[in-house]
Amino acid sequence: MSVKTRAATLLDLPSLVALNRAAYPDLIEDGVVFEEAQLRTHQAVFPEGQRVAVDDGRVVGAIATLILPRTIDPLRAHTWMGVTDGGTFARHDGEGDTLYLADVYVGPDSWGKGVGKALYAELFDLCRRLQLTRVVAGGRLFGYCDHAAAMTPHEYVSRVMRGDLRDRVLESQLRAGFVVRGILSNYLHDWRSGHYATLLEWTAVEARPHH
Repeated sequence: MSVKTRAATLLDLPSLVALNRAAYPDLIEDGVVFEEAQLRTHQAVFPEGQRVAVDDGRVVGAIATLILPRTIDPLRAHTWMGVTDGGTFARHDGEGDTLYLADVYVGPDSWGKGVGKALYAELFDLCRRLQLTRVVAGGRLFGYCDHAAAMTPHEYVSRVMRGDLRDRVLESQLRAGFVVRGILSNYLHDWRSGHYATLLEWTAVEARPHH
């Protein structure tokens, strides 16, 4: 598999809608699985921030980002719906200094084939090209649903970071170079994560991939 990344275009929208639904069939909240109208809005407000991964001419993954205004502290408690204005990116601000990763998705048939790694590399390159200071994101606790009765989300994350438990989403983010800054409550209507999320940050200084 030879994955390349590039800016998304309007011609990609049908593929992106289908890919987003295939990647997140369990996310039921309106606005979380992007509709074509939202993706068109993203293209209009911040085309450079919408990137795709392509293999043999086929879109196999994508990231959706916006730049947050300096008046927003992304390391404070927030929700996905709030920070993205319901998935519209209405407060995208080119004068800001934080690139917010609103979504990263890979088609299920391309999992484990380096697509996520390529997208995270593209994300960090975008941050550098735009001379922004950091990337912030809320990350799913994909396997927490299997352990929620036995431990808090904080303990779950700690055990994944120690290697005692496996979580393919969090592990991929740690390998990419993200640092966990905390846990967000009611971040997203996501039963797998118990509606929690990791608060993730990447900066150029801390960008040392885990092996």
